Amino acid sequence: MNEDLIRKPSRRTVLQVAATSLLASSALPRPGAAQTRALTITTTGILNNANPYAHSSIHLYYIWSQVYGSLGRYNYGRKAYEGVLAESWEVVEPTRWRFRLRSDLKRHDGGPGPTARDVVHSWRRILSDAASQQAFYLTEVEKFEAVDDRTVDIVTKRPVAQLLSFLFDRFVVTSADLYEKHGGDADKIAAFGWGPYKLERFDIDRSVIVARNPFWPNMPAAAPETVVYRLILEPEQRVTALLNNEVQIARLIPPQLVDRLKSNSGVRQIETGSLEWMFLGMNTAIKPFDNPRVRRAVAHAIDADLIIKRLLFGLADRMQGAIGNFQDCFGPSANRPAYDPGRAKALLAEAGFPNGFDVEFSTANGRYVSDRQIGEALAQMLRQVGIRARLNTPDYANFTNDIRQGKLPLYYTGRAASNDQIEALAQYFETGGSRRTNYSDPEADRLFKDVRSAFGVEKQCALQRTLSDKLSQDSPVVFLWTHRLVNGVRANVDWPADATGEPWLTDISVR
Repeated sequence: MNEDLIRKPSRRTVLQVAATSLLASSALPRPGAAQTRALTITTTGILNNANPYAHSSIHLYYIWSQVYGSLGRYNYGRKAYEGVLAESWEVVEPTRWRFRLRSDLKRHDGGPGPTARDVVHSWRRILSDAASQQAFYLTEVEKFEAVDDRTVDIVTKRPVAQLLSFLFDRFVVTSADLYEKHGGDADKIAAFGWGPYKLERFDIDRSVIVARNPFWPNMPAAAPETVVYRLILEPEQRVTALLNNEVQIARLIPPQLVDRLKSNSGVRQIETGSLEWMFLGMNTAIKPFDNPRVRRAVAHAIDADLIIKRLLFGLADRMQGAIGNFQDCFGPSANRPAYDPGRAKALLAEAGFPNGFDVEFSTANGRYVSDRQIGEALAQMLRQVGIRARLNTPDYANFTNDIRQGKLPLYYTGRAASNDQIEALAQYFETGGSRRTNYSDPEADRLFKDVRSAFGVEKQCALQRTLSDKLSQDSPVVFLWTHRLVNGVRANVDWPADATGEPWLTDISVR
C-alpha cells in the first residue's frame, strides 16, 4: 500500500463530487468486469478522513470494523453478540471483562495476528490522538490491561452491564507495530488490519474500496470480492445509479422515490425498521432553551404524525419515548408530549415569551431521508406557535461538528444506536456526556448509573423506561421517529438488511 491509495479532496465540494460520482471511473470496479463478484453500495456518510478514529459515524464504524477488525459485532439476524477479533469474553467481576483474541488470523500484509498489545495501543490512541472523536464511548473505562499475548482485560470505573454494546461494531483494533514504525502515516501507507476485508483505496469525499482478505478463515464463497462504498448524497441519483446497474445496493431511498424501484424487474425493494432515532435537539446552554417550559412548548408544537403521513408516506415508526421501537428495552413513555399548539403558546407565555422569539434552526441536506423537506415542515410548525425558526442547511460535516461543539441552539438530526439505547442517550443527556444538548440533571444521572449497574435484563429495562419517562418530561430533545429504511437492491444480490442500515459484507451473497 502507498500514499496514492489515500486521495485528498479536490476543490469541489462534497455535493459536487457526489453529483459527478455516477460517471464512469477507471478507479472503480464495474459489474461484470474482472471481479466476478464486484459490488457497489451507496453511502451518505462523511468520508473525510482515513484515520479510523477521527470520526463518530456509523458508516465508517462499520467499514473500519470490517477492515481493521473490531473485537466483535452484534448479529441482528441471530440477535446475539459474536466475535470478530475476539473468540470469547467473560465478566470476571462487575468491573472487569476478559477478552480472548483469535489465533487463526493474519494481518493483511501477512503480519502476525492481533495481540493484546494491539488492543491496548488502540485504546490509548483513541484517548491521545488529537484527531480522535471516539473518546466519548470509553468514558466508563478505567484501563485496558494485557494479561498475556492473546488475552486483554477491560477494567471499568464502575459496573457497566452494556460494555459489549458500547464497544462492538465500533472499537477497531489497529497495529501497534505499524503505528510505531510509521506514526500517523500508518493510516495512509500501512492501513493493514485483520478484518474480513482489506482497504484498497480511500478517495476522500468520494469513495472507499475494499477487497476480500485472503487470510480470512471460512470466507463465504458468494461474498463480494470487491466492494465500493460510493458517496451519493442526492437520492434521485442513488435511484438512477441503481436502475442503471452502476450500484447494486442503493440505501436510504426516500418514500417519494420508492415507486421508481417497482418499474425495473432487475431491482427489488428491501424494507427494515431502524435503530437511528430522529429528533429535534435543543441546546440547554443557549437561551431560551435553558427554560424547560420553552423546551416543552417546542415538543407540543410538533405534529410528528402529520410529517410521517405526508412527507414520509407512512415509512417511519413514531417514537414513544427515548427508546426506539426496535431496541431491547422499548416501551411507551407516559410523559411523551402530545401535539398541542395551544398548550405550546401557553407555555411560551408562562416562560416570558408571549410574542414568541427568533431562533436559528439547522438540519442537514441529503444525509437523512427527506431531511431538508422535514426541516422546512418543522420550521413552519414552530412558527405557527410563535417560534420564528430560520432554517439553515449547512454541509453535513460542518453541521455535525457544530452540534458536537455545542454551537447550535436548535437542530433536526439523527443518532445512530445499537440494540441497547443507553450509550446513545448518555452521549446527549448524561452530565459531561457531550456539548450536544448540555442537558444536566441529578435524577437522570442517577438513572444512568443504575442502568449500568443492572446486569439483569428485566431490571435494566425497567430502569431504562424510567429514564425515558424522565427525558420525555424534561424535553431536552423532541423524540420524533425512526425511519423505515428502504433499500433498492439488484436482483443478483442477497443482503439480509437489518435495522442498522449498515451492511456486514460477509453476510451478503452476489450471484
